[in-house]
Amino acid sequence: MRLQELPRHLARRCLGIPRFCRETLGVDLRGTRLVVAYSTGLDSTALLHLLALLRAPLDLTLVAAHAHHGLRSESDREMAHAEEVCAHLEIPCRTARLDVPALQAASGQGQEECARRARYAFLDSVRRDQRADWVVTAHHGDDLAEDIVMRLLRGTGWPGLGGMPGVDPGRGLLRPLLDWEKSELRAFLEETGTDWCEDLSNTSPERTRNRVRHDILPLLRRENPSLFKTAMQLWTLARIDEEYWTLELPELPAPGRDFLLDSALLGGHQAKRLRLYKAILDSMGPGQTLASHLLLLDKAWMRKNCGRTIQFPGDKIASVEPGGIRFHFQKRTP
Repeated sequence: MRLQELPRHLARRCLGIPRFCRETLGVDLRGTRLVVAYSTGLDSTALLHLLALLRAPLDLTLVAAHAHHGLRSESDREMAHAEEVCAHLEIPCRTARLDVPALQAASGQGQEECARRARYAFLDSVRRDQRADWVVTAHHGDDLAEDIVMRLLRGTGWPGLGGMPGVDPGRGLLRPLLDWEKSELRAFLEETGTDWCEDLSNTSPERTRNRVRHDILPLLRRENPSLFKTAMQLWTLARIDEEYWTLELPELPAPGRDFLLDSALLGGHQAKRLRLYKAILDSMGPGQTLASHLLLLDKAWMRKNCGRTIQFPGDKIASVEPGGIRFHFQKRTP
């Protein structure tokens, strides 16, 4: 199917994707090489077919990437389905079998986290191998609302509370469907007669994310039917605030393994100090920084509790010293 063959309302919505990327995310899709994260589920199926429709008008080069996690009996069927669909669309399909149980045993992390890390590592390897501009994922507005609730439950501070970024240049990630609702993606597939695979693990109440999705969000929508718009407004304000502080904060060298934030930079308003702490911690690598820890660090600095250390996720440590705050990594014994 070509873009011109779509019903007018679907064609307009489809053409809104490059506009959203350009005007809101600051990414021009024209002429780019994209790795499409394709699980064969509803969301990623819609993303793959939407980008296939935009391939000619935008001169896109597409490569699909499908990860077989080895966790469900349906995984073999889904991989075969991915290869079949991509062959029909004339899109190269890269696949990988990920040994998540082995990774979990080695790391001691939860299964879902191990699967996520392995999947993104695979997607990034395909991006590098293909010399692609972006890995594109099918996260949409419902996912954004879900992510905001999850971050609220974890105690994430501002502006991280605004939800996942639409573009992450450091990781080469792009989320072009954040302004779509899941119901819109389903309607697109149904109107175009496109099949997808259902992942039954998404209904398991054992996962916090699924409980948020199936129990908490429906209650919130009952109180506010416009929850999607509310989430998008919060996301927009968070991005504006983040951009402002990025411009306002002083330039800091990459912290590396050991970095002293000089006391001369720790004057002024508390809001600026908190942004400085977070900017440094984020630059040190993965690990979501919680608001409670940032506030604890700032209290220790203001009280000049020299020798006080605050530990952050990702083995990051902040230590209060007479001359400022030292950021470094926790030393692990072999």
